[in-house]
Amino acid sequence: MKTSTNTNTNTNHGGARVVVIAIGAAVALLALVALGSGAALVGTHATQRDDDGFYASGVHRIATPTRAFVSDKLEIGSDAPDWLFSKGRLGTIRVTATGTAARPVFVGIARQARVDAYLRGVGHDEITDLELDPFSLETVRKPGAAPPARPSSRTFWSRSATGARTQTLAWRVQKGNWAVVVMNADGSPGVVTELGVGAKLGLLLWIGIGLLIGGLIAAAAAVAMLVVGARMRPAAPAHAKVPHEALGGVVR
Repeated sequence: MKTSTNTNTNTNHGGARVVVIAIGAAVALLALVALGSGAALVGTHATQRDDDGFYASGVHRIATPTRAFVSDKLEIGSDAPDWLFSKGRLGTIRVTATGTAARPVFVGIARQARVDAYLRGVGHDEITDLELDPFSLETVRKPGAAPPARPSSRTFWSRSATGARTQTLAWRVQKGNWAVVVMNADGSPGVVTELGVGAKLGLLLWIGIGLLIGGLIAAAAAVAMLVVGARMRPAAPAHAKVPHEALGGVVR
C-alpha cells in the first residue's frame, strides 16, 4: 500500500510561484510608469524649448486699471540642499514685459515680505493662477489708494528691468518666498503690457534620463522574475511504502 506525503511541499512551491509572479508584475508596472515619464520628459526637453532653452508661454496682453500686477507667493523650500541652487541647477525663471516710449514698463522680483511692504495700501491685482498651455490668468483685486514710489528707486529687488519696448527679467531660482511685480515705470495706474513667462529647468533632462535608465533596469528585473515564476513547478508528489508490520501482515 502507498500513501502521499509531500502535500505541504507542493503547497509551498505553488505559493512561492504566485508570489514571484505577482512581484514581477508589480515591478513591470513600475517600469512602464518610469519609462513613460522619462520618455515624456526627454521629449519635452527636445521639442518644447525656445532658442534660449526656455519652456515659454508665448506673449499675451494683460491689463489692469490698478498700479501693478503681483504674482502669488513663490514658495521655494528652504530644506533643499544648497548645491541644488548654485549655478542655476534648479532652474531659471524668465519674465518679459513690453512698454512704450510714452509709458515705460518695470518688471522685478523680490522677497515677498519686501514687496508686501512696498505695495501696502497700493491698489494692485494679485495673480492667483497662471497657466502656460493654454495661457490663462486669474487675479484677485487688492484695493488701495496710496501712490507707490517709483519701483526702480527701490533697492530691494533681486533682479529687475525697466524701460520702453520689451524688458526681460531672468532670475536663477533661490530659496525663500518671492514675488514678481509688473508696473508702469513711474508707478502710475493703468498697467497694459504684453507678458511672457518662461522657465529653464536645468535638471529636467537628467531626471528624464534617470527615469529611463531606472525603467529599463526595472523592466529587466520584472522579466527575470516572471520567467522564474513561470518555470517554477510544484514538486512531484513522493510516495512512501508503509511497513508491512504496521499492517499486521508478513510477506512470505
